[in-house]
This record gives sequence, structure tokens and C-alpha cells, in this order.
Amino acid sequence: MRTVLDDAVPDPDDRAELVAAHDRHVRRLQQVDGLVRVSAPGGDDGSLAGAVLTPAAAALAGRDADVVGLATVRESDALWVSRRTHTLAVRAGAADGGNLQAGWGSVLDQWLDLVARDPLATDPETSATVSLASRDQALVAGLVRRHFGPASVLAIRSLERADPEAWTRPPEGVRVRTATLDDLPWLLDRTLALHRWETGFGYVPPRPDARTQLEPELAEAIGRDEGWTWIAELDGAPVGLCQVNPPEAAAWVSDATWLSPVGYLVSAFVDPRLRSAGLGRVLAATAAAAAREAGWAALLLHHAGVSAWSVPFWSSMGYRPLVTTWMRRPAVLPR
Repeated sequence: MRTVLDDAVPDPDDRAELVAAHDRHVRRLQQVDGLVRVSAPGGDDGSLAGAVLTPAAAALAGRDADVVGLATVRESDALWVSRRTHTLAVRAGAADGGNLQAGWGSVLDQWLDLVARDPLATDPETSATVSLASRDQALVAGLVRRHFGPASVLAIRSLERADPEAWTRPPEGVRVRTATLDDLPWLLDRTLALHRWETGFGYVPPRPDARTQLEPELAEAIGRDEGWTWIAELDGAPVGLCQVNPPEAAAWVSDATWLSPVGYLVSAFVDPRLRSAGLGRVLAATAAAAAREAGWAALLLHHAGVSAWSVPFWSSMGYRPLVTTWMRRPAVLPR
């Protein structure tokens, strides 16, 4: 299904405006959060696709608003995202607060008008997303007014300081070991349970074929990233896991921060009957200690933005929000 965004290519003037806005955006973000890194818009080859959006003159009433958006649409078979995603990349420089809000609102409304033209916009497998530095409060209100919610948070933890040694000490009767391919069936079941749990927040689509897709991906990761998945056993039975991608497997997300090298904590799970017993802390601290020993600068992870479990736990382990993805799913509510 093609839309106006699928084949859009900015003209040279729009491209130049977007590149200049990106440079100003980077300078502003350094004041907002010095750990956030935003890549220049466009592909690795310097190509640029999508629709460049600037504030409508009527919205500004003669005032200046330093904000530009790049609207794109992509399709994916990944488990944790919608099959069709409309994305708006925003670049906003320093501006008077009222002017920025007016300009940002105008760009958002133009984008949502384009999204609404997509025949699949009301499908549950179509979403509209905007990712912002989590501390960039200036742009949040415009999203909330248009019914976007904080779907997920990319959190970061610097490995400059070690955890207390007691954090890596398992409770009595618990053993922590690295996983092997023999553990694949149990790991697969637990990861599928995590996926089902995430769908309960409304931002991750349910997938009946999740097992078929996830099994080869998980097997490949365990073999490729040997030694970076841990299992906690209680009296010989597995009760918890923590899976990490080393830097060479985390390139898809590592450019979100200036720190380098960084790994990515893929997933963590503790048997619900044993939660609040310190087991999750042991697994997370074990992963952080191994990453620190390997010389990594930081760990990244995603967690649900509205989870009453994930938010306080990862905060207690030294992670803090870096980038928040705001979402509407479906992209347009059916009438």
C-alpha cells in the first residue's frame, strides 16, 4: 500500500533547511541532556527520503519558530513494533517558548494530516511515533494534546562506577550461570511471556506467530553472543534470565548516545512468585559487572514507558531515561 510518504524526496532547499535545523537541534540538546546523540537525518549513504515539514505561516503570525520535521513511513516484521510505522523526526533549535509550541503544533498537524491519508492508518498494525530526548520537556505538551502516549523508554546506565558487591550475591539456594543452547526452550517460553506482557500496555501488537519468528532469532543470539545470557536457578530449576547484546551486536541502538562502547540489555525475567526477593537485582548487577569488566562505557535497554514494575526497578539499578518514544496505535482512531 503506497502513500504520499513512501516515495517522497525533499527538494534541495528543504534538504538544506533540515540539515541546518539538525545542527541547531544538536546544540540545544547538549544543554538538555549531554548523553543524547541524534544522527543526521538520512541514510548512511547521505540519501534523504520523506517529507520535510515546516510551520505554516498562519500558525506563527509573523513570529519565528525554529522547528522542522521529517516525515517517513516504514514497514517491519519485527515483533516489538507495528508492521507499518509513521515516524516524525523533529529538529528544533532555541526559540521563544510560545513560538516553539506554535511551530511544533503546526508541524505535528501537517504530519498527522499526511498520516490520515494512509488507507491503513486505522489498522491496529499501523502506528504513528515521535522519539524525543526524555528530558526535552519543551516538545511534550504538543504530543499529549494530540493523544500520544509514552510507549517506551530507552534508558541508559553509565558503567563508570561498580555496584555494591552484595548486589551480585545470589539469595540462598540460587545459582547464576551463563546460558547454553540447551536452555533455548525455557528461554523461548520466558521471552514469549515477556512479549505477551508488553502487549498488555497497548503499544506492542500481539503476534500469534511470535514463537516461529523468535526461536531462530534467540538461538542465533545465544550462539553469537556466547557468555552474555545468564540464567538464575533455584534448586536446579530456572527461575530468571538476563540477556545482553555486546557492542558489536548493539550497533542498531548505540548511536543514541555519545558514550562508547555500549551494550544493550535485551530482556530480563524473574518468576513472578520470586519477585521482590532480590533476584532481578542479582541478574542485572551480574550483567553490569561483566560489561564493566569488558570495558564498556554504558548499557542501554528499553522498557515500557507506563510500567509500574519496570520504571522503578531499572531506576533503582542506576538506569535513567534517555529517549522516549511517543506513540498512537492505531495511528488514526477509526470513526
